[in-house]
Amino acid sequence: MNVLTKKLWRTIQRTKGQFLALVTVVMVGVIVNISMSTSYNNLKLSQDLFYQENNFADYYFHVVKAPQEVIKQIESVPGVIRATGRIQKDVPILKENKQRATARLTSYPLPLDTAVNRLHLLTGRLFEKYPAGGGIEILLDPQYAAANSLAINDQVTIVAEGKRVPLTVVGTATSPEFIYPMKDAASLMPEPKTFGIIMLPHHQAQQILNLTGQINQVVVQLAPGVDEEKVAEQIKLILEPYGNLASYPRKQQLSHAVLQGELDGLKTQSYFLPIIFLVIAAAIQFVMLSRLVKTQRLPIGVMKALGYSNWQIMLHYTGYALSVAVLAAVLGTLLGVWLAAIFSATYAQYFNLPQAIGALNIKSILSAFGLSLSVGVLAGLTATRQVVTINPAESMRPEPPRSPRKMLLERWTWLWRNLEASWKMGLRSIGRNRLRFSITVLGIIFAVGMLVVALFTRDSIDYLLKTHFEQEQHYDYFLRFTAPVKEYELLNISRIDGVIITEPIFELPVKMHFAGRSAEDVLLGLPLEVKLKELVSESGQPLRLPAEGLLINERTARKLGVKVGDEIVIETLLGLGPAHSATAKIVGINRQLVGGSSYISLDQANRVLQEKQLISGAMLKVDPGKTSLVEEKLNELTGVSSILSREKELDNFNQNLDSLVYAISIMITFAAILGFAIVYNASVINFAERKRELASLRVIGFSSQEVSELLMKETFLQSLLGVTLGLPFGNLMARAYVQAASTELFTMPAVVYPLTYVLSALLGIGFIVVAHLFAVKGVKQLDLVAVLKNND
Repeated sequence: MNVLTKKLWRTIQRTKGQFLALVTVVMVGVIVNISMSTSYNNLKLSQDLFYQENNFADYYFHVVKAPQEVIKQIESVPGVIRATGRIQKDVPILKENKQRATARLTSYPLPLDTAVNRLHLLTGRLFEKYPAGGGIEILLDPQYAAANSLAINDQVTIVAEGKRVPLTVVGTATSPEFIYPMKDAASLMPEPKTFGIIMLPHHQAQQILNLTGQINQVVVQLAPGVDEEKVAEQIKLILEPYGNLASYPRKQQLSHAVLQGELDGLKTQSYFLPIIFLVIAAAIQFVMLSRLVKTQRLPIGVMKALGYSNWQIMLHYTGYALSVAVLAAVLGTLLGVWLAAIFSATYAQYFNLPQAIGALNIKSILSAFGLSLSVGVLAGLTATRQVVTINPAESMRPEPPRSPRKMLLERWTWLWRNLEASWKMGLRSIGRNRLRFSITVLGIIFAVGMLVVALFTRDSIDYLLKTHFEQEQHYDYFLRFTAPVKEYELLNISRIDGVIITEPIFELPVKMHFAGRSAEDVLLGLPLEVKLKELVSESGQPLRLPAEGLLINERTARKLGVKVGDEIVIETLLGLGPAHSATAKIVGINRQLVGGSSYISLDQANRVLQEKQLISGAMLKVDPGKTSLVEEKLNELTGVSSILSREKELDNFNQNLDSLVYAISIMITFAAILGFAIVYNASVINFAERKRELASLRVIGFSSQEVSELLMKETFLQSLLGVTLGLPFGNLMARAYVQAASTELFTMPAVVYPLTYVLSALLGIGFIVVAHLFAVKGVKQLDLVAVLKNND
């Protein structure tokens, strides 16, 4: 080693506590950057490869039924690369012990080579068009198969067109549209025990659903760069004679929307969080190196007298920051890659992506190294600029003290006179070191803010669950029938022992039109005096269902740009009978945190269809002691397509919250590290600068405890300000996060409970106290003679 390198090494050894604290802050920034950006890049790469290899559809079209030959017309539309016609329908699954689930029956034409949304086989083999045994072979999505312990050659029984149909499992598979298999937008989480995807040959689906030679869905892949909406309009014209029920682009496809939302969140966090840590690390290094240069005027003067240039000396001190950056980058890379593997394993549990998503991302590692080194160089060169102003001759004398300036508080004589001497000393120290005080307060604000963001997620989800499952839903079971029936059919259900209240519903898919804009929605027809469903306004106030008019969902209202009092055109998209159009006046806007429906009276829904007393399902309130008996009776009804249990849905959601616990723990750990490092460095610098003053206090009779308390008062002032401002700042961060995380599927409420503020403040104060105690351990070890010795 040369002389300057040896000197740098001795400086690091002498300040190893501060050095390690700085390394930790930068390291956390590198960990967050590498883990999240690697997870994002790998997940995105896996998504892109899977979509490309399996011809993921760019547009979906649902019809009542159309002849298969219509696909040739659609493929001739300019801009269409390929189109596939198929059948997709939800049917009941009859399980053992009279339990019931719902299957999304999806057909695939053989061979699959050129099909849109092609299957990717995971286990077993592909189904055969004409099996040797004469049965029907199927593939299952892996989550449903695992949750229900289904293996190859097991039987699955469904109800199709009122008949029981046995199916034979020959393997598991996935597809780009089933990466995240949710039943509908109202579902908070996948429910693999009660909802699964069944994939089977196209001609077999036609037979069991009585749709020979027919299709009810068209999936289309478009050429890059084409006008999607223009092509879609041409396809709609072709499908119009066959009852075009719904059409939507890839971005609105349920599985893709969930996956894309996760990717967008990861991308944002991979940029935002590392910047916080690295900027604060740069600020701490700036303060520390500035103080180091200031206290080493004499050595710097000697080095200049010996012939070292300003640049050599500046680079020498910048080497301290670079040492922090290199060590932090190496450790951060190792831990970041490890954390990225954990994230990838977690994503693999929730997303059916067969491609490996745990690969090492060299680009993320290089960018993390580059960021870390850039922060070190910038902080080092900026802090050491004062080296240029040091004159070798003048540096041999101690720096003259600065002219004392009165603080603002000192001008308030009545207040200043009543303060203890220790408080006055602390306040004056803050006044003399405003930059260090500001950086410390800023760091505490960010640390406490991160604690609020970490803990508020629990509050937000708790509020969402209570609102969605307890306040808005008072039913125990939500039934959907295989086809609309007359309301008097509910008499048999209401007579089941244990059923207390039975209320009819009618789910009517519609397209709403207003001022040239259109939006698809579901109108939910309810009885006027509905008891089992509570409707709320945008402000959270209860809404009464009107006899005439529409309570429109707030998301649909935003899409259409409508307000209360406007009239809209409703076009029905029900797959039975002809389409109908009607006008309806908007009398209110309802808020839903999960899913989205607009509401009308049951009578008005029937008038739109020109029908009477038609319903599509029911809500049931049952005796708590007879739920199992009621559910057993409901499972025996073949005319019921699905049975949604509010209790089971809530249990399923709670079982999937493990990843949230890990995320909260990681965020709290990072916030504590940030706060500890900031307070520790500030306290150490304060102690080092005031050694002479503190030694003088010891000589005149102050105990070590009293001197430590003096320093603690200064730390307390900056901590009090940091925690006080950090709590509202955390609320702002939480609201920004909510805005970024909310999607068309659900709205995450920005709710922070008082307990979260209390816990965040206590945790913040906790790491501040611990950091201060570590920093002032040197008070007892002060060498009073050495410190007070005159060096002139």
